[in-house]
Amino acid sequence: MVKIIEQEIPFMREANSVQQLTKGFSDDQKFVIDDKYLIRLFPIEDANHRRKEFETISMLSSLSDLVPEAIEFGVQEALGLAYMVLSYLPGKDGEEALSSLSESEQYHVGFQAGNELKKLHEYPAPEGTEPWNIHKKRKSDRYIEELKLLEDLDTRVVNKLISYIKLNEYLMEGRPNRFQHDDFHPSNIIVERKEFNGFIDFQRMDWGDPIHDLQKLGFFGIKVSVPFSIGALDGYNGGEKISEEFWQLFALYSAMHVVSSFVWGKKMGDEQYDLLSRYAMDVLGDHDDFRENMPRWYRDMR
Repeated sequence: MVKIIEQEIPFMREANSVQQLTKGFSDDQKFVIDDKYLIRLFPIEDANHRRKEFETISMLSSLSDLVPEAIEFGVQEALGLAYMVLSYLPGKDGEEALSSLSESEQYHVGFQAGNELKKLHEYPAPEGTEPWNIHKKRKSDRYIEELKLLEDLDTRVVNKLISYIKLNEYLMEGRPNRFQHDDFHPSNIIVERKEFNGFIDFQRMDWGDPIHDLQKLGFFGIKVSVPFSIGALDGYNGGEKISEEFWQLFALYSAMHVVSSFVWGKKMGDEQYDLLSRYAMDVLGDHDDFRENMPRWYRDMR
């Protein structure tokens, strides 16, 4: 099948070297071409949605040099595939690279990544996009209703989460509606020579409050590197003291993510449910059952 694909897509047909990438959670087929280009292939049914992703990446590259260049988008009807060609960012993904760096180097990479993410958050949502607070509240309400149906979850945990979210969801009113990568954590960045070298995997991109883009640091990021996660928050805030308003929103979005993690974990089977439940309970502990807005992993390392 790979040989057929190579013959049908011009960038691959004319290449000197083609290397398939298999790491990551994306369902895309990914190929590095001549160490210069990255081709992502996906079902033709996803073409319209992915074209918007491609166009957004193109716009974001004007805000940061650490976004891949969007080069070509195409459809191969005979193969039932669509594809996008991006510039290839050399290096290793953060999950792999950070383990070989010192804590100060991990913090430095995180600071760079957070600083660049702030630039991407200047890109406004398309005209007509639903206001963030309405959009997010509807999703949150749906997850809360599903959370109530999880019979094996401690009712005290459920009640704490629901009470906290309902009490604080007003904080979303009037928040800006901007670009969100929506999957920002070490696995989706590239590190080269101990420096942050770019963002990857924009498939989950969305629109909403930029601060929401940081909450996965407390869920996934700290499992890879606490110094990176702290650095990302500091870099995002320009190295200045982080405001209480920021921490209130960070905690609210973390609580909402905990709820959705319980719900999605159950849908994904016992193994994933056990893993995501452990992560979710860790977030609860880090925020002292959301009596604290600033998480313990940030406070204790300062």
